[in-house]
Amino acid sequence: MRTQSFKWMSRYVSVAAMSLLLAGAAWSGDAKIGIDEFVAKHLESIGTPEARAAIKSRVAQGTVAFNERISGTVHLDGTTQLLSLGPKSKCAFLFNNPQYRGEQFVFDGKAAQVALIDQNSRSALGNFLVNEPEILEAGLWGGTLSMGWPLLDAKASGAKLKLEGLKKIDGRELYEVTYVPKKRGSSGELVVHFYFEPDTFHHVMTTYRLSTTTIDGSGGDAQASDSDTKTTTVTELFSDFKPVDGVILPFSWEIRLRVEPSAKAQEFQWKVAFTSIAHNKL
Repeated sequence: MRTQSFKWMSRYVSVAAMSLLLAGAAWSGDAKIGIDEFVAKHLESIGTPEARAAIKSRVAQGTVAFNERISGTVHLDGTTQLLSLGPKSKCAFLFNNPQYRGEQFVFDGKAAQVALIDQNSRSALGNFLVNEPEILEAGLWGGTLSMGWPLLDAKASGAKLKLEGLKKIDGRELYEVTYVPKKRGSSGELVVHFYFEPDTFHHVMTTYRLSTTTIDGSGGDAQASDSDTKTTTVTELFSDFKPVDGVILPFSWEIRLRVEPSAKAQEFQWKVAFTSIAHNKL
């Protein structure tokens, strides 16, 4: 009886060990997925090669809500339009408010342009994009909504990508990919991360983090000078994916901008809901 019991237990342990080994091998293989294979899976999540190739331009329209998140005293409702033709793009947020009429970001194929919000100044978001023009020029802005999205043709775009593996972000696991900017911006070092759902490979988030340090040398002694570090974080969130003309695109786009240090923190939100997306109208 003990011999039979021992043989059964040995067989069970062997099967369990084999299951764990196979599971470990599967996990290991997934963990070692190359960036080229990862990008291919992401492209499949958008649509077939034929469906992607058939789309030359995009017009997305909808509503946008603006909120000042720290004090909660400002809320504006408006309209939005996103136009994309090859690498060229135009993004507009329009509010019927004299204090904040909205935003307009354009890449005409040669240079990025960011509109003033009054006669003399840009918003915090506008300043961020005008100082980091590669975000518009490389097609990062808007994620897969942009026809210039660099992962659509990573080799042609020259995008430098590094797959970092799964990371836990706000309680959920997402694949993290580091995008290496082609050149250092004028205002500091920009760090860019893309995030993707592990089951669908949809691009669901981009984060841009820029740290700048200013030094007050008014005292004449460089070592005694005071320095002030400011960190600006812009986050794009994408959700509500739906099929349009054979491709899957996000109909919800949320932008958050936060400026720290915390003693002088600012945080703003633009929440976009697209009501229509049309192709090949430009």
